[in-house]
Amino acid sequence: MSDFSLKHKVCVHYTGSFDDGEVFDTTRGRTPLTYIEGNHEVVPGFEMAVLSMKPGETKKVHLEPRDAYGERRMELLYQMPTIEIPNYDDLVVGEMIYLMNETGHQQLARVVKVEDDGMTVFDFNHPMAGCSLNFELELLSREPYNPGDAASQDEGAPHA
Repeated sequence: MSDFSLKHKVCVHYTGSFDDGEVFDTTRGRTPLTYIEGNHEVVPGFEMAVLSMKPGETKKVHLEPRDAYGERRMELLYQMPTIEIPNYDDLVVGEMIYLMNETGHQQLARVVKVEDDGMTVFDFNHPMAGCSLNFELELLSREPYNPGDAASQDEGAPHA
């Protein structure tokens, strides 16, 4: 039977670091990352870099913010009067918390500032928005993806 699949299941080892060399994540020493090409499961630049690789190949890539988690956007900073926040005494600057939006969905935000008699500021940008990222990649396999095949679906795959 011919391969009419337009998507592939990809298995890759990676180490991700910031420009200062700090490693933020790696699959080395644990299960490699498995994802389906074209499903937006990884940042765009990561997927584009792996797309041109052959199994067994290694590569180093540098991603600008636009090809990773995007630029920081000021409109994603939100402030509200501290006294309107239940249990505001428990908020810790730098902490990631879930907040309910107007449509009833939870969104992850970082606590930026808490003032007892003023405003609390939350940042809804991804924590790595605005950061350039570096990846060391090793493509382990690329196989045709059949969505009907339960064996081809990996639940809980990490996101690069």
